[in-house]
Amino acid sequence: MRFLYQPFEAKRKEIIEVDIDQSTKVKFMTAREFKAYKLGKTYSFHGGLFEESPVRFVVPFDSNWHVVVEKGTYHDPLEITAKCLLLNPNNLVRSSIAVDAPPEIKRLAFDSEDAAAHAAEISLASKSEG
Repeated sequence: MRFLYQPFEAKRKEIIEVDIDQSTKVKFMTAREFKAYKLGKTYSFHGGLFEESPVRFVVPFDSNWHVVVEKGTYHDPLEITAKCLLLNPNNLVRSSIAVDAPPEIKRLAFDSEDAAAHAAEISLASKSEG
């Protein structure tokens, strides 16, 4: 497998932003999971296939995080360039949802967006009354 990677020492709620030049898999994993990934063992990750850039990941807990951008398969490599940044926490930013995410993850993301929009409508309405 061919891949690009970048390690980050990130704290909870910080944002890792990845710019990719074409559709590919972007995975966010802890140092332990990255070691298993490199050894070809079972591992877990956040992320998946992304078609649009930038990809944003809100760090769920303090750890050494690794961003992995896969460059296709061993027999069918892709020429991909990527750029990663660690950004300060921002309550308005949500993690990007992968194209191949399970339906329950997509549903949860859309439900939280609707709830946030509804909360904004309520707060705007209460501000306009006076």
